[in-house]
Amino acid sequence: MEQYLKEISSLCIPAPEVEKELWHNYKKMGCTEARQELIKIYQPFVFKMVKQINYDRELDLDLIQEGNIGLITAVDSYDPGRGVKFISFAAHFIRGRILDYLKKGVNKPVFQESLFDNQLEERVEKKYVLEKIKGLIEELPLKEKEVIKGIYLKEKKAEILAAEIGISTSYLYRLQKKAVRRLRGKLSSFIKYWH
Repeated sequence: MEQYLKEISSLCIPAPEVEKELWHNYKKMGCTEARQELIKIYQPFVFKMVKQINYDRELDLDLIQEGNIGLITAVDSYDPGRGVKFISFAAHFIRGRILDYLKKGVNKPVFQESLFDNQLEERVEKKYVLEKIKGLIEELPLKEKEVIKGIYLKEKKAEILAAEIGISTSYLYRLQKKAVRRLRGKLSSFIKYWH
């Protein structure tokens, strides 16, 4: 385990142009070395997901292995041309393998099986959807981001928020509608792959 943690701690996602070239070399040129490199650089993401899903238990190499199988499936199935970020796409496969493994009863009391399954799946799904939404909010134009954060995350009244930002209330509502439409559009592809 120590060796594994040491290895993944030294890994990082390469620059976008390097990552793009790796995908091109694998998907268009059939380069197996590029495939192996992609699997390798996304190892920390598998580790992070295992920790989040199994946060109250001892780290299990079997769970990491299951997550890696999901990662490999995602790498082989991913189509870079569809405009969906690989991390969002891969989360579905990695999460599925980990949950399937846990549902088999490994490392949990039998009498908790049904309750554990339902609570775990619900908790994990909510967590990742919320994380995705927060990430998309950060990608919004500045004013729209301020409006969405103020109304939905900080629960401020529209009039107060408008005064703080220095805009009219009517303009704030227009920004809110634009931002919500933008978020819905971005979420549609994520939800499509999630389910």
